[in-house]
Amino acid sequence: MSVSLTVAPAKSSGQGFGSATGQYMDLFIKYDTQTLSGYGLRILRTPKYGDAVDFVLMRYENGVSSELTAPVSSDAYRTNCTITVTVSGNKLTAGAVTDTPARTERDQVQPYVNLETEIIPNSFGGTGIQHTGTTGGGSTWLRHLAITWE
Repeated sequence: MSVSLTVAPAKSSGQGFGSATGQYMDLFIKYDTQTLSGYGLRILRTPKYGDAVDFVLMRYENGVSSELTAPVSSDAYRTNCTITVTVSGNKLTAGAVTDTPARTERDQVQPYVNLETEIIPNSFGGTGIQHTGTTGGGSTWLRHLAITWE
């Protein structure tokens, strides 16, 4: 299963959300909407940077989330940011890229995201998006969503 989402965050410098108070967006994959269980990618605004967000692979079990990987800080969450999350066998992968040129390069902030981890496969086929950010200047426009099942 693969989910591809292209977004246009209202914040243009890579911070994505209205404030650095733990606002995030989850993109779910292989997700059961009744038990709130499965996998996904979390994009999280932290106080670490004013122009980047953290990307981290997640597991959800009965509505409780846990991180599967260490977070990667990136400024890829700018218009147009294409996010992909894929499950193939026991591998969960995620990537994020933008077609907006990088503003500055730093060792701690990556211009793109590539994450991978092993998971316990499940038979769920659902997907979803949860955005906890603000409206208006902290919102994210969902431009294109594509889901494929193998």
